[in-house]
Amino acid sequence: MTALIIIGIILGILAFLWLGYFLWSTAREKYDHNIFGIGVIIRGIASLFCLTFAVMINTGDGSLIVWILAAGILWLWTFFATWTRSNIFIALFSLIYQLFAVFFVLKAFDSVKRRLS
Repeated sequence: MTALIIIGIILGILAFLWLGYFLWSTAREKYDHNIFGIGVIIRGIASLFCLTFAVMINTGDGSLIVWILAAGILWLWTFFATWTRSNIFIALFSLIYQLFAVFFVLKAFDSVKRRLS
């Protein structure tokens, strides 16, 4: 039973990676659009900073809602930008992969920063 769980987890991870590659390659080939472009990364980083500020600067005067709304607007902007350049299905399914791309870019920046200091 444990082996089946491990095989299922591995197959799930492979399916997740395959879907991400499929979304990226389909958007590139059919629509000439990179779903992991610089605009997506910049909006994603800005939205994560908004969420960080929402947690750090929660003074109880409504600033929490403003920061969360700002983060939501940035992700809606990313969704609509992807949708207008490709199709609705690519835009919907690529949001999670775009979030992972933002985390990978931030991790790469942190790694480079640590090596330089």
